[in-house]
Amino acid sequence: MKHPHKKRYSNFTQRIFTLSIALLFMSQWNARAAYYDREITIHQVADSLGHDTITMAFVGDLMCHASQFEKARTANGYDFRPVFEPVKKYLSGADLTFGNLETVTAGAEAKFTGYPQFNTPVEYLDALKESGFDVLTTANNHSLDRRFPGVVRTLEELDKRNIYHTGTARSATERNTPLILNKGSIKIGVLAYTFSTNGIPIPVGQSFCVNMIDTAQIRKDVQSARNAGAQAIAAFMHWGDEYARFAKPAQIALADFLHEQGIMLIIGSHPHVLQPSQLRGWGDVASFTVYSLGNFISGQRKQYTDCGMILRITLIKNRSTGEFKYEKLDYIPTYVSTANGYRILPVSDAMKAIRTGNKSHPAYTADKGEQLRIEQVWKETTKHMDDHSLGLIAAEED
Repeated sequence: MKHPHKKRYSNFTQRIFTLSIALLFMSQWNARAAYYDREITIHQVADSLGHDTITMAFVGDLMCHASQFEKARTANGYDFRPVFEPVKKYLSGADLTFGNLETVTAGAEAKFTGYPQFNTPVEYLDALKESGFDVLTTANNHSLDRRFPGVVRTLEELDKRNIYHTGTARSATERNTPLILNKGSIKIGVLAYTFSTNGIPIPVGQSFCVNMIDTAQIRKDVQSARNAGAQAIAAFMHWGDEYARFAKPAQIALADFLHEQGIMLIIGSHPHVLQPSQLRGWGDVASFTVYSLGNFISGQRKQYTDCGMILRITLIKNRSTGEFKYEKLDYIPTYVSTANGYRILPVSDAMKAIRTGNKSHPAYTADKGEQLRIEQVWKETTKHMDDHSLGLIAAEED
C-alpha cells in the first residue's frame, strides 16, 4: 500500500466538511463479472471503527510539446523520467493518482509532433507509470490527433503498462464497460468526456471511440456505473475556454447537471490554467468540483500556464452505514522548470531548497529568474485556489 506523506492540513476536519452518500445499487451484484477485468484491487485499509480509507491525487493536463520530447531525447530513444522526479513522492504517495493524457502515443511511424496535433514517444508513458500514475483519462480535444489508429495504439500502450484508462475506446463494448476502482469496500466509478476533438471528425461507425459531452449519454453512463457497483462516481470533464482563469457559465451549468446525477467528484481540464473549486449540496449527495487543474506539464510559458497543482483528497467510508466523508483535502502548487531540462517542481519544496541552498534537492533550481517566478507562483496559486470555507489550502513542504 502506498503511504501519503505527512503534511499540514487545514482546519478542514473542524469545519466538518462532510458528505454522505447512500450505498448505491448493490442489488445487481452479478454485474461484477463484466467489470472485474478493469478493476484495481488495492490493499484494504480499515480502522477499528469499521471504516475504509482511500487517498487520491489528481493533476491536470499531461502535454508533450516538441520542445519537451527534444529535451528528453537520448542516444537510445527518450527519457522523460527526470521530468517527474521532483514530484514522484507525491504522486506515488496516494492510493490512486489520476491525470489527463493530452496526447496520443501512436508510434514513431506516425511521426512525433507537438502542437497542433500531438504524437508522443511511448517512453512518456513509462515515465508516468514509474512516477506513480494509476489512471489516465484520454477524452480531450487531442484524442483523435492520429485518428482512430492513434486511439487504438495509445490504449494498447497503456494496457501494456497496466495503466487504467477511460474516455476513449477501441470498441462499443469497451466504451460501455465502466471503469470501477476498488479498494476494500470502496468502489469508485470513473467517467471522462470532452467538448471537442478540434474539428477532427469522429469516424463513421466508430462513435464509441471518444466520449463527447452529451447529457443524455452521461445519464446512461452514470446508471451503468451504479449498476456495476459504483458507490461514488468521479467525472473528468475536458471543458471551458483556454487561458480563462474562472469557469464560464456553461461549465457551471454542466457541473450543476453532473451534481444532479449524483456525481461526487468533478475534475476539470483544458483551460491550461487553474480555475477555482466549488462545493454543491449538503444533503444525501454533495459534490466537489475543481473547474481546472491547469497544466501539470507542457511546453507552454505564457503566464499561468507554467504552473499547476496536485489536488489530494482522502475519502473515508463507514462500512456499516455506507456514508462517505472527505477526511482531508489539500493541494500542492507546482511549477514547470526549464532551466535544466523540463522538471515539475513542487513549489513549497523548491522555495525551501532555494532558501536553504540545498542544491542536491530534486526541486532546486539555480536559475535566478526561475527562483523569482517560483515565489510568484506560490502567491498567485494560493490567492487563486485557497478556499478556507471549503478547507482547501496549499500544503507546506515536508
